[in-house]
Amino acid sequence: MQAELKKMLSAKPFVPFTIVMSDGTHITVKHPENALLMKHWIYITTDGGETAEHLYLLHVTRLQRKTQEAA
Repeated sequence: MQAELKKMLSAKPFVPFTIVMSDGTHITVKHPENALLMKHWIYITTDGGETAEHLYLLHVTRLQRKTQEAA
């Protein structure tokens, strides 16, 4: 999962994505600078930096890319 997250965070252009956890929690990464990927954890700031989530990678069940709407 770490390799997949690293690839999504470094994508050019960046596409926001949602991390789905084993307990059903959904956390959206809106910008790569809002996330810090570690070996076993990912830290994500949300709500303009007012809150932060630290997620254990073993509990990540899937990654959902935001679909880009056609103009």
